[in-house]
Amino acid sequence: MKIAHITNNYTPYSGGVVSSIRAFSRQFLKNGHDLRIITLDFLGSQHEDPEYVLRVPSLVRFDRNNNKMAVPWRAGRVIERFLDDFNPDVVHLHHPFLLCQKGLKIARKRKIPVVFTYHSIYERYAHYVPFYQPLVQYAVKRKVLRFCGTVDHIIAPSTFIQHYLLSQGIKTPISVIPSPLQDMFLGNVVINRSKTEKFRLLLVSRLVKEKSIEYLLEIVSKLPPERFLFTIVGYGAHEAELRYYAYKTLKLKDSQVQFVIKPPKEQLLKYYCEADLFLFSSTSDTQGLVLAEAMAGGTPVVAVDGPGQRDIIKQGENGFIVDSQKEMLQKIKQIADNDDLFAKLRKCSIATANTYSPQQRTKQVVQIYEKLT
Repeated sequence: MKIAHITNNYTPYSGGVVSSIRAFSRQFLKNGHDLRIITLDFLGSQHEDPEYVLRVPSLVRFDRNNNKMAVPWRAGRVIERFLDDFNPDVVHLHHPFLLCQKGLKIARKRKIPVVFTYHSIYERYAHYVPFYQPLVQYAVKRKVLRFCGTVDHIIAPSTFIQHYLLSQGIKTPISVIPSPLQDMFLGNVVINRSKTEKFRLLLVSRLVKEKSIEYLLEIVSKLPPERFLFTIVGYGAHEAELRYYAYKTLKLKDSQVQFVIKPPKEQLLKYYCEADLFLFSSTSDTQGLVLAEAMAGGTPVVAVDGPGQRDIIKQGENGFIVDSQKEMLQKIKQIADNDDLFAKLRKCSIATANTYSPQQRTKQVVQIYEKLT
């Protein structure tokens, strides 16, 4: 099968959308499918892409809040040429804006089936647009829902997204298929981890306001400093503010909280495997892919309640969902003090992560493609 993915986010970005596309793409190729990924040109000649990645030339490139930005040049014409040259059986879109709007229009013109993965509740990110927020949120929501009504099939990464779209009157068929883990995260569990003098807490996240990382720092400030170490791995525009809040406002020491910015993949795997507990405070994530990555390393999760947490966390089996800082604090201490509970949570976490294998998830997506073609 010939599959074309169109996305506004791809390398050098990291994050859930990019991880999802890369995991699916590698498995498509392993299974013998022909693939193209059409995306923005953030770095020009500095990209080190495989031949199946096609970049739409940029009119302007710039950095904003430590993120690479690109304004495409004649995107419609370029995407049209890419699709005509490739002649895909299906077009899979990953955003409702920019390149994907162009891709949808061209696919419709050529009667190519279109699948759309609804990765986010997009109006929740309206604060990135410096305008009157209620109006921006309303406009974004209307535009996205109209987009959903024009595609042939929607993939929802969680049941929360499916229920949300149905509640908004969307009639397009919807399938719930969580994103798979990349192969490198599976099979890396350290079975016999050595006990250290500190219980290791971990967060892997973009360092942005909507992740509510201050919430976790406040919890860590209430834990015994000689017993717990919290490692924050990631990058983002909110890094300086978080460091200030941790070290200046809360008076935490670097023996209690450490920041690791953009580590290599091998190091990231090491953090996942060596952590004792993964903490998560975002209420805007629509799927818990980062939670599955942690569980694949044998690391249970304690998370604030949110849409991305509900499908993956089984209460008391592979972690806990909590409703307050007080409850999270209690669960952290309970797990750290109870070896039998910790062992049970670890075992169930690994079992949960194994259900996110690329083979299983890709098979589900290909079945949707085949029904449309």
